[in-house]
Amino acid sequence: MDMKRTFKTLGLFLSAFFLLTGCSSDDHEGTTDASLFQVRNFANSGCKKVGEATTRGGYFADYPEYVEYKSMKDGFLSLSHVNAAFNCEPGELKTQATIEDNVIKLLETEEHPGVNCICPYDLYCEIGPLNDGNYTIIIYNGFYENGERARFSITYKNNLSGKYDF
Repeated sequence: MDMKRTFKTLGLFLSAFFLLTGCSSDDHEGTTDASLFQVRNFANSGCKKVGEATTRGGYFADYPEYVEYKSMKDGFLSLSHVNAAFNCEPGELKTQATIEDNVIKLLETEEHPGVNCICPYDLYCEIGPLNDGNYTIIIYNGFYENGERARFSITYKNNLSGKYDF
């Protein structure tokens, strides 16, 4: 009888172990450790010479603004923000990023925002690491409050590639 009790106890223990550790939930699909999240390899094209390009609301009508994105093998997402409008003498351009609850916020800033002319710039960065899953990306220009330029969703996975038009 002692052997039966041992097997029964072992069976209950293993059942409980597999129930607690063997099940996964998709509730947190895509969740990324915010303390490891970073921006790397930031670069910009410099002011593109536009000649007589017309502006519409501070942005160049002849230079469509968009974001191209692509997953990378190491869990990072490359982002190219094409024709982002900043002033002609911005000083240092920067991109900062945060992640919370699968919402990625990118803040693009210029050091000297007060110059009275604008140029389109191409900005590039890589953000991550990301886990496979669904994310919302929000791009802000200059400040978080009232500076939202774009909002779109992606499903991060191997071979992700896409474009968002502003």
